[in-house]
Amino acid sequence: MPDIQTFIVAPGTPDVAVCARWRAETFTVLDTSIAQETRSLEVFVADQRRQVALIAKADGIPLGTCLLVPSELDAHHAVSPWLAGLFVAPEHRRKGAGAILVRAIEAQARMRGASRLYLYSDDAIGFYERLDWTVLDRTMWKGFDTALMARDL
Repeated sequence: MPDIQTFIVAPGTPDVAVCARWRAETFTVLDTSIAQETRSLEVFVADQRRQVALIAKADGIPLGTCLLVPSELDAHHAVSPWLAGLFVAPEHRRKGAGAILVRAIEAQARMRGASRLYLYSDDAIGFYERLDWTVLDRTMWKGFDTALMARDL
């Protein structure tokens, strides 16, 4: 795999459409169309004070995306900020893009003054534990047994 780099998704760029499609097709809990998610993501990326969307690429090819958000959808825990929406295209998985995106979101959180970052996971707990995240609590979220995880920055 060529060198993987992360980039901030900027408004009005083709990256918005790529990330919106991935999010709408993958995260069914969002219950949104690609067009709706594109509009939502355009608004999201226009304000980077407390949030950011990243895209990972290798040789200009989009590999995956991840968000830093101030609050999580229907969060059961009143904490902030959150790593959310980590996605790597299936054909690019297990090649390091996910870990690179997580580390880049952690860096973005630190740059915005966070000392701790949170996430929810139902099926990737081992992945995050390998990246030094810790399970703090378990909860039922949208019918899924979900772990609240954190990483001190």
